[in-house]
Amino acid sequence: MNRTAEKNILIGKIGKSIKFKNLDIRTGGDACMIFYSSIARMNPEYNFYWIGPNQMNKLSQEEYDYIFPNHNVFSAYGSDYDNPNAHPFQPILDYFKNNDIKIDFALLMSGMCSGLNVPNFMKSKKTGEYAKILNAFKNYVGPYIWTLNETNVPFYLISEDARYITTNATDLCNRERLIFTQTNGYFNPIPHITSLTDFTLKEDSSIKCIYGYVERIFMMGLSHDWKEKIDIDRKLHSTGNRLIVISNGCGQKDINRANGGKGSRLPEYKKYIIDNLKNTEYSGTKIYGQWDDKTYAKYPDTVIDKPLVELEDEVADARYSLVYSIMPGFVTVKAWEMIIKGLIPFIHPDYDKDRLLGLPEYCYLKDEKDLLIKMRELDAHDELYLRLLNNCFNCISEDDLNGKRMNNFIFNKIAEDLGFEYKEKEGCESIFDHFSKTVFDPSKVINK
Repeated sequence: MNRTAEKNILIGKIGKSIKFKNLDIRTGGDACMIFYSSIARMNPEYNFYWIGPNQMNKLSQEEYDYIFPNHNVFSAYGSDYDNPNAHPFQPILDYFKNNDIKIDFALLMSGMCSGLNVPNFMKSKKTGEYAKILNAFKNYVGPYIWTLNETNVPFYLISEDARYITTNATDLCNRERLIFTQTNGYFNPIPHITSLTDFTLKEDSSIKCIYGYVERIFMMGLSHDWKEKIDIDRKLHSTGNRLIVISNGCGQKDINRANGGKGSRLPEYKKYIIDNLKNTEYSGTKIYGQWDDKTYAKYPDTVIDKPLVELEDEVADARYSLVYSIMPGFVTVKAWEMIIKGLIPFIHPDYDKDRLLGLPEYCYLKDEKDLLIKMRELDAHDELYLRLLNNCFNCISEDDLNGKRMNNFIFNKIAEDLGFEYKEKEGCESIFDHFSKTVFDPSKVINK
C-alpha cells in the first residue's frame, strides 16, 4: 500500500458484488470493473478502496498484477453480523482507522437501492423496532450507505442507468455533490434523512447532474482494429434487411417518470418501424430484444426474442439501426454499440436533442418520414452511405479507447469542486477484448 498516496478514494457499485473473472462484456455487466481498473492504471498516485462486496480475494497475484499493475486498489470491505456489540459494517471503518488512512472522497457507480438498506439503523414508527431489511439490500447496498453516512466524505456518483440516476435510498443523508451521467440537469432523489440523528425526511432536494461521457465506458480498451472486423463489402452487396433495431421493451415501467421517463418504447417503435415501413422495401425490419408476451403475440413477424450476441449474420447484413431512449435526452451506449458493429445509428428526435454524442447531423431524425427518406437516399448512393459510415467511425476517438476523455473530465470536475489541482493523464493500454466471450484478452493470463 502506498502510504504517501495523494488521494484515497472509495469505490464500488451500489447494489452489486464486484466480479473480476469469467465476465461477458457483451451482456453489459462489466462497466464497473472496466472503469475502475482503467482509472487505477491512469492514476498511480491515487489509492482506491472497495467498500462493498467484491471478489478481489479470488484473484491470484499474477491476475491482480495484470489488472492493477500500480498495486493501488485494495478491499476495505468487511462485515460482522454476529457481533452484537458493533454495527455489522464497522469493519469497514476499522480498516481505515487501523491503517491510518484519511479518505478524500467517494466515487461510486449507481445501482438498485431500497428505501431502507442499513440494518440496525432506522426504526419503524409503528413498532419502535429496527426496520427489517431485505438481505439483497442489506448485503449489497447497506455497506455503501452506512460508510457514506459515517464518514461524511464528499460523494460523487457515476450513473449509467436511467433507472438509478440518483441514489434512491431514504437512509442516505450524505448526498451526492455531483452526478456524472448521460444527460444534463437537476434530478430529485426520493425523500431522505438529513443527518444520523434527525430522521425527518427531506422531500425537496435537487442534485446537479452533468453529462460525463459515461456511456463511453464500454469503449475503454476497445481493440484498435475494431473497424477491420466489419465487412463493408458484405453490407454493400447484401440482400438482407437494411435496418435492424436492437432494443428491449421497457425495463422498469415507471422508469424515472418524475424526470420525464416514458416507460415504454413500443409506441415510438410502432410509429417509426411497424406503421412507417409497412408496404415499403423495409417492411421486413425486425426489432430484436426482450419484450412481454403480449407484444410478441401481437407483432410476431417484427418483434423477435433474440439477443445481440446471436445476431451476427443479421448485423453483418444490415446498414442502419434506430436508437431511442425511454427517457428523453438520456443518451446511452446504444449508438456507439451500433457504430462498432458497422451500423449507422439513426437518432430519434427525443434521444439527443443537445447533441451530446456529437454524431454527424445527418444521423439525427426529424420524424418517422425522415427515416425512410434518408435510408432511401443512402441506399441509392453508395458513396454517400460510405462517407456517412466513415464519419460515424471517426466519432470514436483514441481518447475514448484509452479512457483519457472520461477520466480527465471526471477528475477535473472533482478537483474543481474540492479545490485541488489535477494533472491530466494520457490514457492507458487496453487489457480488454470486446469481441470475445470474456472481458479479458484471451491471449493474456486471465481466466486460466
